[in-house]
Formats: sequence, structure tokens, C-alpha cells
Amino acid sequence: MTITTSVKRLVECFNDGEIMVLVIPYVDQNIREFLSGGSNMVSLEQLKELCKPPSEGKAYYRPMLCNGDLDKVEIFFVGTNPATPIFPEDMNLDSYVNLLFNYDEFLKYYKSLRLANGKDGISRTRIGMGAFLNWLTKQTSASIVEIEVIPYPTEKLKQLKKEPLTVIERGKEIFFELVMQFQPNMIILHGKTTVEHVVDIFERNGLLPNGVVDTDQSIEDMEYSSPISTVIYPGGKIGTIMACRHFMYYGITGDSFGEFRKKVVANL
Repeated sequence: MTITTSVKRLVECFNDGEIMVLVIPYVDQNIREFLSGGSNMVSLEQLKELCKPPSEGKAYYRPMLCNGDLDKVEIFFVGTNPATPIFPEDMNLDSYVNLLFNYDEFLKYYKSLRLANGKDGISRTRIGMGAFLNWLTKQTSASIVEIEVIPYPTEKLKQLKKEPLTVIERGKEIFFELVMQFQPNMIILHGKTTVEHVVDIFERNGLLPNGVVDTDQSIEDMEYSSPISTVIYPGGKIGTIMACRHFMYYGITGDSFGEFRKKVVANL
């Protein structure tokens, strides 16, 4: 079942002779039922808990985005952290959860938020990610989850480094919780910082033996030698870890990622 429901309902009413449009946020019943189904699916209440800001005045965490069926998720596409914060004053929690499960609506909101902040509607990184993900969806019937190893959003990576350790550690907990819940067949890490964080999390939680992945090597070498490792989840399922350069370098055609794409296909 693909989630294609709308994020919000629009209600017209009259006020002093003028038409007003009221935006009434709600959790769509289809999304509620779908999220709650299946023992290995994320529940609605769990997702709302994962999204909650770390404290008053902070942005929501962004646990995941999925363009497809949750019960077909086999690939995690992992970056360092989201770059577009969304706050409770922007929308309530139910509306935010809905947004994460309506990919097209999320991208529209993302673009409008960037434009409102005086930026280009879409970043160089998002252009590259979009091009790669469009290519990847043509190679597999699996659903792909966009996820960040530290899913707390900041406009710049250097701002993330200034956040309290509790905010960062909570983000890592969210990431690992979802990895263990979905147990993806393939984990694609983009950017060396992402690789370093993920390897550290997996080592600390016993999913990777210490030292199996040499994080001192360049991201170019990791991309060339991908897959950089495999993980064995509880129950025996195996996941393959791929690593590549940041997607700000991908462009529209991704010509310089051609060999990496071949490696991805070979390991699907």
C-alpha cells in the first residue's frame, strides 16, 4: 500500500464576507492504520515520539523519509544530518508526521521553506540526491528510506557541532533504533563524516567488530572499495554497507559516480 494521502485538509469559511482557508492538521486514517500494522513496522506513536524536539524552542527530529511502501523497505540512504529545520511553530506534530510520509508534499514544503529564507528552492546536495534516488528506484522494487545518522536538523553542519551532546546522542539513538527495526539489506552512506558516525554507532552497539572499517582512509578510497563491510543483524540477516562521496558532487547526471552505481547494482 503506497501512502498517497494528503497532508492536510482545506476548509473554506466566510469571515466578514471574505473567504478564508483554514488548514486543519490531522493524522490521516490510512497512515495511522498502515504505520500500526505489522510487528516490524514503526507505529504511529513510536514515530511521533522519535520526531519530538529535544527541548522547548528546538526543531523536530526528522527520523526518516520514505517514498514508497514501508513494508518493502530494504535500502537505507544515509547522510549526516538534515539541513532544513522545521519547528513546532511551523506546524504541529501530527502535520509534521504526515509530511514525512508524503514525499512530494515534503519536497514542496522543503522548497517553499528555503525560498522563504532567501535560498534557492533546492540545494546542490538535494539535486544530486534526487538524481541518484531516481536512478536507484529504477534498479529495484524495494523502497528506499532517506535517513540521517544524526537526524537533528541544522542549516549548517558546523551548527550541529555546537548542539548539546544530549541532542546529538538522542539523534544517534533514533538512527540505530530504526536500523534495528527495519534491518535494511543495503546501507548507503554518503560523506566521510556519515561513515565515521555510523561505524562508531555500530561498533559501540556490537553490530560491527572494532577496526573492521578503516575510517582513516579517504572517502574516495571507501567508494572505490565498496562495499566497505557487512553487518549481521540479530536473527542472522545480513546487510551490506556501501560508502560514497557527498552528493553535492553528484550533479544531475552523476557521471563521476558511474563505477559506484555499478557496485550498488551488483550488491542489490
